[in-house]
Amino acid sequence: MKNECYCGSNLSFDECCKPIIEGKSIAPTAKALMRSRYSAYVLINAQYIIDSNHVSTRGNQSKIEIEAWAKICTWQKLEIISTHEGLENDLKGEVEFKAHFIDINNKPQIHHEKSVFKKTNDKWFFVTGKVVPAKVNETLSIDRNAPCPCESGKKFKKCCGI
Repeated sequence: MKNECYCGSNLSFDECCKPIIEGKSIAPTAKALMRSRYSAYVLINAQYIIDSNHVSTRGNQSKIEIEAWAKICTWQKLEIISTHEGLENDLKGEVEFKAHFIDINNKPQIHHEKSVFKKTNDKWFFVTGKVVPAKVNETLSIDRNAPCPCESGKKFKKCCGI
């Protein structure tokens, strides 16, 4: 049975994010690094989050803070909105994404961010991220039978409300 990767790539975790998180392979693109970082949050692997930050920003987060936030969230899914550059031959890239999760109060949340990545010595690193302000429909209470705000076409209770 295929253990689907947390990042939603439709690959197994063993062939997608696991080798990157474990340092057995490097992320070939900024998008692949973004996916592996999301999986690391699901796994509460704060050390990988820190290690995948660019050296210029590595001191901006503490392992304790990362672990605390990752633990109080029930991660639902990663949605890649867009990418700009960040391919194998690029030196910089941007990935816009939405990380869907249930917070400590059992409320659905969406972390929408545009992240900037930089390639140093043939390896991608996260540099910074800018949170995209939530739209009104992302902050309202959502009825379980309403369409999911992630626009999957499913009812909220069968998608992000699980």
